[in-house]
Amino acid sequence: MPRNTTLFRSRPTRQETATAASALERELRAAGLSGLRPALGGDDEEPHVTLNGIDAVTAAELARLLRKGMRRTYKIASDLHAALLSHGLEDFPTPYVHNASIHLGDVSVSTADRLALILGAPPQPDLPDLPDWPEAQQVYERLNTAFVKATRGGFMDMHLHPYCQRCDHDPAITLGELKVRTARRLVTALQYGA
Repeated sequence: MPRNTTLFRSRPTRQETATAASALERELRAAGLSGLRPALGGDDEEPHVTLNGIDAVTAAELARLLRKGMRRTYKIASDLHAALLSHGLEDFPTPYVHNASIHLGDVSVSTADRLALILGAPPQPDLPDLPDWPEAQQVYERLNTAFVKATRGGFMDMHLHPYCQRCDHDPAITLGELKVRTARRLVTALQYGA
């Protein structure tokens, strides 16, 4: 039976929620998890799907099936980590999977600069050991430009955190989440050149 993977663009109606609960129940039964019973809950304004209590065996099986379904995403996160390490970026945080995306984390400005170079950004004069706001901003912009080019238009939510006298931290760049397709393109760029 073909699977309907339609995502709702606005708040689902009660009928759409009931249809989703029914589809979930059908898939749970097909996977051998017939002990899980999705039910339509909530009032007319906020319909939602609830699951009955889950015993440990069913929970473990559900987790196994979900992980199996997420295998490709976990593999890409692992490949990304390996590709970053192969370029000597040992101080890069380990990518992790959350909310069907791959999350990266905070990197130092010098690590962001090395990543920008690996992704094809033109070299710039050496960074000072403790880069200040203007240098950090330049690295941020270089990395963003190189990332977009290397991933053929991919998007990565990035934030520059300048030096903070209150918390006494050096500037850092937060590399946010990547959609799976963009992460795969980043892996390819790191493995074969941007």
